Amino acid sequence: MKKLIFKITSIFLLLFLIIGAGCKKDKIEYADENIEISSYPYISIYKTNQDYLNKIAVGVDSSGKVTSFPDYSFDSDVITVDKYGEVTLKNRYRLKSGYVLDFIGHNDVFTDVTITEMCKKNEAYGPNYWLAAKLQQRIIDKNPFVEFYYFNGINKTPRMYTIGEINEMIDDGTLEAVFTKLK
Repeated sequence: MKKLIFKITSIFLLLFLIIGAGCKKDKIEYADENIEISSYPYISIYKTNQDYLNKIAVGVDSSGKVTSFPDYSFDSDVITVDKYGEVTLKNRYRLKSGYVLDFIGHNDVFTDVTITEMCKKNEAYGPNYWLAAKLQQRIIDKNPFVEFYYFNGINKTPRMYTIGEINEMIDDGTLEAVFTKLK
């Protein structure tokens, strides 16, 4: 009888561990809803085909050639190291429902270069390590945006939006009341 109870208990414990492992808490952390974003000069809100939150976006021309790209380093004031040790951009925020708030253009594309990789290579080899031709070879998504909303704040009275307000617009389906849908 004791062997039977031990076997049943072992089976339940094993099942509990297997089910529990599959239900681990998601590590996705959304931006603090109290963060304020200025509408000047512009704001971009988008959804992408995949999670590119820690990837470098580059500007391309109509032929797909890289025309502009960032140059991040560890001493840059636009990056931070999160609690998981990931290097992230201070001005790129994860919103609800798969949206991201950023300051990029709707014609930008994503590379497989992480922000961490860019910073490490710049530290090791200097800022001239990343050239347009090298980044061109690392493009992984030439049409990354599923949706893209834009607010052009130039020549307008600046307005502050909180991440919470933008998330409410997403939840309410009123994003297009404030932002122009480009895609």
